[in-house]
Amino acid sequence: MAIEDQLREIPLLNDLDEVEILKLSALVKERRSPKGSYIVYVQDPGPSIMFLVQGKAKVTLNSSDGKEIVLYNLTKGDFFGEIAVLTGEDRSANVVATSDCKLLVLDSADFKRHVNENPGLSFALMKELALRLRAASAKIGDLALYDVYRRVARTLKSMAKPEVEGDEEALVIDERPTHQELANMVGTSREMVTRALKGLEEDGCITVESKRIKVIKMPI
Repeated sequence: MAIEDQLREIPLLNDLDEVEILKLSALVKERRSPKGSYIVYVQDPGPSIMFLVQGKAKVTLNSSDGKEIVLYNLTKGDFFGEIAVLTGEDRSANVVATSDCKLLVLDSADFKRHVNENPGLSFALMKELALRLRAASAKIGDLALYDVYRRVARTLKSMAKPEVEGDEEALVIDERPTHQELANMVGTSREMVTRALKGLEEDGCITVESKRIKVIKMPI
């Protein structure tokens, strides 16, 4: 697939016109990272924005005792590295490939020249950063105001995708995360997640069938 076609599949770039997409396609460079490898390390210099066009990855930090904390997961169409490029600071987190990945890399100098001449990418980034700030504010509120039970419920809802079942639409996670993965996302222990999932199931908020979770309602 041509680079410009891969760029068109990135949601951030949906509103860019064809001329700007073609200009970007001439600037980005392809990179591949095998499963399990670090795409970037925290505190590395941040000279580029990266667009994930194939595969999956996770954004992580390590606690003082060496525990991995998963901040969020990346899938095809996501991007990262914009904070380091915009601020000139080092990378703020690790990015680890959880499958074989293909990325398109936009160098910092090329990014700055491009946005000075083409407004589409800069406006798209401002909108996305505003949405991320809103989501981050909501997550901070969760950590401060909700107990583990509600935090697990909200995390499951955010992971679920709508599916049509008969005449109704349901929110479903087809491949549920492990209890430890959920614990890393929520910022608690695996045992607490196990108790929260059991409570949510008993309260009729979710149903669990093998690796599939259906989110029925949020807890009051």
